[in-house]
Amino acid sequence: MAFDRDLQPTAAVRGNLQFTHSGLVTATYFVEPLGYGLRRGSDKFDVKAAHHALVTSLPDGALLLGIQARLNTLDVLTKMVEGVDLDTCEDYADEVVASFERMRAIGPRTRIHLLSIPVGAGNTGISGLARVWRGSTTAVDATAISRAELDGYAEKANEILSRIGGDFDPVPVPASLFQWLWEHYLSRGAVGDPVAPARAGALDDATAAVFRSAALDEGARSDGNRRLRPSFVPVIKVVQPDFEYRPSYQAMLTPHSFPYSGMVFPGGSEFLTVLEAMENVTVDWAMRIATRSADQVLKNNELNLRRLGDQMDQRDQEVSFAQNTLAAKAQMLGEYNNHFEVNSGESEVSFTTVIAVGGPSREIAMDAVNTLKRRYKRFQVELAAPVGAQVDLWSMFVPGSPPRRAFDDFAHIVPSDMWAGFVPFTTSQVGDDSGPVIGVNLLSGNFEPIHFGIMEAALHDFSASFAVTGELGSGKSYFLKLMAVLVHDMGGQFLALDRSQVGEWEHFAGTIDDAVVIDLADPAVSLDPLRLFDPRIAGERALDSILPLLDLSPTSGAGAAASALLSVKGLAEHGIRSMLDLYRTARRLRGDGELAAEYADLAARLGTIVERVPVLFDPDLPPLRLDAAATVVRSHRLALPSAEELTTPHLYQRLPLTKRLGTALYELVGVAAREAFLSDNGRFGLLVGDEAHHFTQTQVGAAVTSDFSRDGRKHLAAIGLASHDPATDFQGAAHNLVPNRFVFRQRDEVLARNSLSWLGVDLEEAPFLLQVLREETSPPVGVGRRVPEERRGEMFMRDALNRIGRGKVLGPARPDRAAAITSTPTAARQTVP
Repeated sequence: MAFDRDLQPTAAVRGNLQFTHSGLVTATYFVEPLGYGLRRGSDKFDVKAAHHALVTSLPDGALLLGIQARLNTLDVLTKMVEGVDLDTCEDYADEVVASFERMRAIGPRTRIHLLSIPVGAGNTGISGLARVWRGSTTAVDATAISRAELDGYAEKANEILSRIGGDFDPVPVPASLFQWLWEHYLSRGAVGDPVAPARAGALDDATAAVFRSAALDEGARSDGNRRLRPSFVPVIKVVQPDFEYRPSYQAMLTPHSFPYSGMVFPGGSEFLTVLEAMENVTVDWAMRIATRSADQVLKNNELNLRRLGDQMDQRDQEVSFAQNTLAAKAQMLGEYNNHFEVNSGESEVSFTTVIAVGGPSREIAMDAVNTLKRRYKRFQVELAAPVGAQVDLWSMFVPGSPPRRAFDDFAHIVPSDMWAGFVPFTTSQVGDDSGPVIGVNLLSGNFEPIHFGIMEAALHDFSASFAVTGELGSGKSYFLKLMAVLVHDMGGQFLALDRSQVGEWEHFAGTIDDAVVIDLADPAVSLDPLRLFDPRIAGERALDSILPLLDLSPTSGAGAAASALLSVKGLAEHGIRSMLDLYRTARRLRGDGELAAEYADLAARLGTIVERVPVLFDPDLPPLRLDAAATVVRSHRLALPSAEELTTPHLYQRLPLTKRLGTALYELVGVAAREAFLSDNGRFGLLVGDEAHHFTQTQVGAAVTSDFSRDGRKHLAAIGLASHDPATDFQGAAHNLVPNRFVFRQRDEVLARNSLSWLGVDLEEAPFLLQVLREETSPPVGVGRRVPEERRGEMFMRDALNRIGRGKVLGPARPDRAAAITSTPTAARQTVP
């Protein structure tokens, strides 16, 4: 199995600078991939433009890498606890511990994007250092490299990065990444494949790297199959002397040809996305780049055209197909030349792409190879596994590797504009950089955890408010309860309005310490705004809710009388401290003065509801206090108007008193939560409303939604809303200011279109997503039309950075928490008074 190639070129490492035996010096960087996923076409063209600037600025020999590796579970847990004091949040600490085993079982992966660029020729003395590949484990002493030399290489690298721009946010890799890459390549897809390093902290910033020795057995001859020559078998068996029992079987693939007619962007050119969602194997890609300017291309085209003309002259008397072939080549060359003449900023890109498939056995690796070949046929891309060139292509993944013949043999030449359509540095990641894990990413195929840093968003100047839509039984309420329990466990508080007849939120709150449940139809507390709020704002808050309830205009006679009584001056002058005092004062004033008639009208209107609404007029009830960890307000026995009644003027004018009353109480709960949560009390507050139109379609509710969306980040607060139809319910602030959006199953076509449009998806560009949402998102199956356990919680989402993806909500990792938000009591078990 031995061979005499030096496949590890590194002689010394200083930070992200690599010095090779051949004298080449490279600088390697982490690259931040650009959000792609399900974004609109206009956004994708911006991503293409960034890649165009990248490729036209890269020096010849630049290496682009996309390395797939298992996520480090401890890194996931570290992100979960960022900003949370686990000493005071024991419930959340238990959730994090329970998440450890769940993450290990899921086995999420990620793709690390790297850029390695040559920055000069190093000290020739380095080439005489001991060869690391030959089994030496002695670290190379890099102290001979002077500071002036290092500064010169760094300056050259910064000059290149400056031309590229900041779209990809390049960050220098630590020195030990070179060792990590090497160990990953030797164990690709096998048992010893190391977990992915985090951008910071997972690897030590050493000044040298120690590389394991290994043998690359092309053709896997050591397996005993000697009937086939190694050059006929496109597979490499990588064996490490210290780990012979866990070899890695790898195959190197490269595009043999691309579609003759080109690849349409977006949607047809992103051929590297095919590599995701491969089971049981690890798939990496590498792309080596060389560019030529438009002037060079035009000069070469002239020379090539002259040669074609000479050949055509030599064959002008010949009757054969060759004449037609030469004419076709001349036409193509003319079109190619015209492209560069018209686009002065263009350049020509020569690129070699290698796709590495690694697995624990030869059979698994070759099955994956055949799967990839079938997938690429849909792109009209012919994928080849060149026999005899496997080791050469394998070496292209190693930064600093010298050019080999295979790199040129399998190179393709395209204009830089076409190359930019490949958009290799992209990601389908959604969610936040930290926070609790709410689910896994389905769009990327790697099942990366989706973090939702609802309590951290304010610290990063983002709104933590969110909205959910979906049909009945799709998972909206489950998700709302998930977010509520996470907020509670992380030390926050929440208030939820429970409209369900069976009291699912009341049942859920029963599992939380310090929870308060309030029934507005049988109140134990008062929502009297004059008792709830500070006297400076109490009258204003009362007016906002009472005037619509009494069908009064603030400028009408009785409305003006109420406004005068509820002013700060009026409250003090008449000693009004409660709604009952307001009623008594109006009755007392109805027989005196110029406004006697107006006070009489106001007293009469108030008199119709005094006895009906103890939650507003009973002075013996204590006022609502929102200092509990969890508050559930049951409104199931309130009559509430529909969204149509709230948005249609003539229907709103005919609303019965019971529905006006229900709306007023609903609004008062929201206003009370706003006053309590949008204050600097040092505790995060979440207001949850499952009937979104009552918060978005009324003046007071819209103001509450707007205040939470705009100012929640300043005061550690957020609002969570749910609806069946976002086109009707999520207007105004709920549409413009709520950044985090979730769409669960919606089988109705109209509502599904409304949901995807609200999410930001352009169905003209991606019409297939409508079918995915209606038929392939948590689909009910079988005789009972139930959703299988493994398919529950599937959804589309849009995060605070406007990235759109598809995921699956996991729910709490703690069994007791999962049971609390999953189980819903039946009506028969409820004792409704």
